[in-house]
Amino acid sequence: MSKFVHAVPRICAVAVGLVAMLTSPYSVAKSEWPTRAVRVVVPFGPGGPADVVARAIGQRLSERWGQSVIIDNKPGGNTTIGAVDVVRAAPDGYTLLQAINSTLTVNRFTFSKLPYNVQSDFVPISLVANVPVVLVSNPKVPAKSMAEFLALARAHPGKYTIGGGTVGLQLAAERLSRDAKIQLQYVPYKSGADVTRALAGGEIDMAVDGIAANLPFIRQGKMRALATNDTKRIPALPDVPTLAEAGLMNSEAGLWHAILAPRGLPKDIQQKIQHDIAAVLSLPDIRQRFAELGMEATASTSEELSQKIESESKALGPLIKDLGLKMD
Repeated sequence: MSKFVHAVPRICAVAVGLVAMLTSPYSVAKSEWPTRAVRVVVPFGPGGPADVVARAIGQRLSERWGQSVIIDNKPGGNTTIGAVDVVRAAPDGYTLLQAINSTLTVNRFTFSKLPYNVQSDFVPISLVANVPVVLVSNPKVPAKSMAEFLALARAHPGKYTIGGGTVGLQLAAERLSRDAKIQLQYVPYKSGADVTRALAGGEIDMAVDGIAANLPFIRQGKMRALATNDTKRIPALPDVPTLAEAGLMNSEAGLWHAILAPRGLPKDIQQKIQHDIAAVLSLPDIRQRFAELGMEATASTSEELSQKIESESKALGPLIKDLGLKMD
């Protein structure tokens, strides 16, 4: 009898411990996941801003998880090739997608038969970066400010070309033309890197792109930054005004990067990945690295990312229809 009495506290302690493990949001994930390498699909080629973001985050996640994080570049199809690759993967946390907002918002309105459904095929996990869009010109264009460029474009309708690497950036260029009441010839490219090369080589007069790829050229004087598309001036280019200051479009056409997984991902793994991404993005060296690229390290909850996707889609859908933008 006395042995049973002494055993009761031990039994209770074990029971309490089991309950704590089962109710902890990361308990199962911590003990069972990951047990092997995690693949992050980036729907762009190596070396670009998206690739840099993925590798910076992946390195730190690898350190936290004790497993390799492999960056798998799958460019093409306006990011649909990489997205479909992830949709077809097992929903076990070992395949993730680092998408941009076009993948999740613009594509659904510009493809007549998009090979994935944003709402039913993916589990949103977290935002990872916000990237201001910058309007840049070749220095040969005789305009040193946004006001001068607008005057020049209005004096010569259809003369000046503007390039972009995604339909989302085409949307930004079209909005600029419409809001500023100017006519620009839009030239599509397969990637931001192609746009940068074209502008630096004098093939096009203007470009609308994420700031990261163009910042070195701007600082070297090989490109001229006329305006940024953000709610406020960005620290990387404090002397460059926003388009809003010129009374033009707001930040709806900005860029952002996010992590998603195939639909069916267990909730505990989803929570663990989101938690660890937030921890990585709070690290001073990661924040500094992103800032040097003109980006802002930005984490979110899964719910916040889902709301962002839907609110931006509702805002952009009617505009895309009005402009008649199509990818097929």
